[in-house]
Amino acid sequence: MRAEFIGIGSELLTSLKPETNSLYISQRLEEVGIRLAFKTICGDHEEDIINALKTARSRVQLIIITGGLGPTDDDLTRQAVSKFLGRELIFKEEIVERIAGRYRMRGKEMPEINIRQGFVIDGSEIIPNPVGTAPGMWIEESGTYFAILPGPPAEMIPMFDAFILPKLREISPFYISKCVLKVAGLTESEVDSLISEISRKARNTEISVLASPGIIEIHIISRSKKSIEYSYSIMEEVKNKIKEVLGENVFSEGESLEEIIGKLLRERGETLSVAESCTGGLLSSKITDVPGSSDYFQRGFIVYSNIAKIENLGIPEDLIEKEGAVSQPVAKLMAKKVREISKTTYGIGITGIAGPGGGSPDKPVGTVHIAISWEGGEEHTKNYFFGTREQIRTQSAIKALDMLRRHILRGMKK
Repeated sequence: MRAEFIGIGSELLTSLKPETNSLYISQRLEEVGIRLAFKTICGDHEEDIINALKTARSRVQLIIITGGLGPTDDDLTRQAVSKFLGRELIFKEEIVERIAGRYRMRGKEMPEINIRQGFVIDGSEIIPNPVGTAPGMWIEESGTYFAILPGPPAEMIPMFDAFILPKLREISPFYISKCVLKVAGLTESEVDSLISEISRKARNTEISVLASPGIIEIHIISRSKKSIEYSYSIMEEVKNKIKEVLGENVFSEGESLEEIIGKLLRERGETLSVAESCTGGLLSSKITDVPGSSDYFQRGFIVYSNIAKIENLGIPEDLIEKEGAVSQPVAKLMAKKVREISKTTYGIGITGIAGPGGGSPDKPVGTVHIAISWEGGEEHTKNYFFGTREQIRTQSAIKALDMLRRHILRGMKK
């Protein structure tokens, strides 16, 4: 079964009000094996709403509508759906009584305009609104299902969960199993290329590849009408094949990279300190986002300027003058010095050009040197990251964490 979401409200077509209901609904639909195939946003115009309904009915079996059920003149969902289906609007006194009762509980009189909310589409099943005034409706019409709900998420969500979701479980009896693989060190296109054959051959399974700066997520959703155990076995088979192909580039099945680093350090009784220039504390922030990170994270230095590198870490001034602050020798020494000062197992040094200015032909924006230091050894990478200033900083912090992760894993294999 495929579904379409129709969000109604002229404010959703402006920059003032983001549309979020479809995100929640999409997540819940996945749980019952229904694919959200389309999203449509309509302004508060009856003809536009009717046209959207015509299009939706021609291509999906489930139409979920939110918004336009209020008491004002521009709330036109009831009228539009009524005309589209050729059904009358009928008045339900009990709905108005309930609304009036809510006002009385607050010591107020119900405005006359709220009487409009007592009209519902003939033949619809009324969905009570435990939070607001506008009831929802559920309609079955010639093999198509219509769920009509208020726009405010605080009202829509409990109504969807209490009423719509059980209905959907009845009409779409699928068992769903899903997981997420998180990947570092590969681009989106590289991941897609490596797993493309697995995706083509996967049965009853959807595989989606989502990219963000420094991290690739692979979402796996398997469906079965047999049992939850069967759908889980399908999902596990696909997941294990992907992990085998991608190897150590897969760092978790849902946990963040900083959480994985925390586990590795805590299990080994090891500690970490960092010295950051272009990331400006972002790496330290990521590490300390994990509760209990004080078990292994000792300190972080933000040495943004040359003088800070010299005074706080003891980086020789002549080295900076000779090599430049953004260079391999400086990154390595930053990592070594912060480790020695903090007396930790590992030290990380990051120095680079996050932009938008400051680049040169030899060192363009996005050039970032990252180094790890440990007793008796060090590792360095020179990176060229692309994107905005924020994206470059994020990629730098993630690369540093991934370098440390891979180093620890290599040590564990010895």
